[in-house]
Amino acid sequence: RMVMLMDKEQFRITLQGAVAGNHDDFEKIIDLYEPLIRNHCYINGEFDEDLHQYVLMHLALKISKFII
Repeated sequence: RMVMLMDKEQFRITLQGAVAGNHDDFEKIIDLYEPLIRNHCYINGEFDEDLHQYVLMHLALKISKFII
């Protein structure tokens, strides 16, 4: 996937859409943060796919609670 660069206003609008339940906006936020998410999904030097899925699942479940 190609990471889209956003200015502050575009990010705010996209995040508001994701919080409101817009799946395309949620995907854009995930794409933007995917390198950081992946970087934190290593255990003992090995990528843990289950942990990665766990993090993504919790983001999907909790993003509606974000306060902007």
